[in-house]
Amino acid sequence: MSRWKEYLSFLDKGPHSVKVLTSNIAPQSPVPKRESVSIHGLNYTLWPFQEKILRGMGPSTLILGLPTGLGKTYLAGAKLMRDSKERPIRVLFLVPSIPLGVQQTIFAKTMLNVNALFVSGEIPPQDRERLNVWNNGFVVTTPQTFYNDNLSVHEESLKEARKLEDPIEYLSSLMDEFPYDVVIADECQRYIGNTDGYSILLAARASGSRILALSATPQLHAPERLRELRKVFDKIKIFSVEDPGIKEHMPERLVVMERIKTPKKLLRVYRALGTLSRSYQFRLRKKYGSGHKRNCTEHGLCKALLAVKLLKFRMVEDGASSVIHYKTWRFKDLKNKRKSLNGESIHQAYTKALNDIFNHKISAATHILRSELYKKAIVYIESVMGAKHLAAVLHKNRTIEDIAVLVGKGDMNMDQQASALIHFKEHAKILVCTSVGEEGLDIPSADLEVWVDPPNNPGKWIQRFGRILRQPGDKKLAKIFALVSMQTHEKRKLLGMKNRVEEIYGFTQRLKTRISKPIPTDQKTMTEYIE
Repeated sequence: MSRWKEYLSFLDKGPHSVKVLTSNIAPQSPVPKRESVSIHGLNYTLWPFQEKILRGMGPSTLILGLPTGLGKTYLAGAKLMRDSKERPIRVLFLVPSIPLGVQQTIFAKTMLNVNALFVSGEIPPQDRERLNVWNNGFVVTTPQTFYNDNLSVHEESLKEARKLEDPIEYLSSLMDEFPYDVVIADECQRYIGNTDGYSILLAARASGSRILALSATPQLHAPERLRELRKVFDKIKIFSVEDPGIKEHMPERLVVMERIKTPKKLLRVYRALGTLSRSYQFRLRKKYGSGHKRNCTEHGLCKALLAVKLLKFRMVEDGASSVIHYKTWRFKDLKNKRKSLNGESIHQAYTKALNDIFNHKISAATHILRSELYKKAIVYIESVMGAKHLAAVLHKNRTIEDIAVLVGKGDMNMDQQASALIHFKEHAKILVCTSVGEEGLDIPSADLEVWVDPPNNPGKWIQRFGRILRQPGDKKLAKIFALVSMQTHEKRKLLGMKNRVEEIYGFTQRLKTRISKPIPTDQKTMTEYIE
């Protein structure tokens, strides 16, 4: 059995299996009549700035831009307790994914002391109907599941409402009673536009239900999105980490730009791919003119240019081994002999670089994980292949219980993703994850991060940034090591993204540059890392 299959088997059958946990949070028996909940106390306390936010909430409020890790879910729980003081309430908690649904259901049970159920699309519609799941007083679910069972009969009306300037007035005379008093919409940046989530918000508001929507993403400030949001919310509160009340509770975060030597053989391939990209660009200008749109995918040559550029970038950002299975290697131009490579083709030169050091980024990441002191660490890497390779290297020197791995659902099903997060929270010291761990999941606190590759956009940066040292009162320094391959585009990309983040999110970050010392490596073969 390969190391990867062994780890998936551990998640499916081990002590952290979400299948075991979901058996306790999914509906088991019918709920004969509509129930409500009262929240009499919280198993946590709010920070002063959270108390201030809570006092300022209206019946329908959007909390926008509150940075990841500063307790949006805790705020939601406190609002529900406030709302249920006068009389019991019915709560619908919307989540974008099953892993997050599992976590939020456990949060409601353990932190709010309520009988919360998790209702997912994996429960067949006929079983949801038989069990009367929507009678439960506190339900965590995905928008699509709730919409299919409760609002699909109003699809035409909701479609028409989304076109109007005042959809609430239009729907209030058409909609039946909404089955929940309060709706919590987590990660609401996913709801804008023609989505089931946005339809639910419109229907809830038109029926008089109260809504609390939560998002850490300030891109919602865009005028067209803000217009859509104002149709639903009577109050939109926008926050910045520079707010004194928030800044006081944020631990100091230091970004260390770790400059690592790019292997000479890999650098030769990187430069050869750059030359090939420029030749494609020259041919494109000659054929279509200098005004031809960037990132065009309509022509064969345009597609080839994008594929070669992606190969070039990912090769150094995630390391040589991360691009082994790219279909781009089939291109004829990558197999033609080149003078700049002493008569070798780009593919031949790449193979030699791979055999020499299969992944210089993994070497640097493992060195940091060995040399730094930390309680828990998160390693971000864009490539699924790179994540698997890094996990395999770490599993060689540690037990399988020590290393959690989280990748996209093409390689892990949603149960396994949720199990991996529980594995990290309960036992593992290191989490290796792709961008699936950057948004929409409640990743437990860590005090060290390694960014194998620079984030591709400000949203990725802020999501990664917010995943460390999230406990109240924990003011010690949190370190982020951003790995940058020397003599490539990576330093420019990292600094440019840092500037964009500061401009959009309105806060500054400490940045320190460090040149990594040569790292001893025994990487001479790739046999056990290739699937």
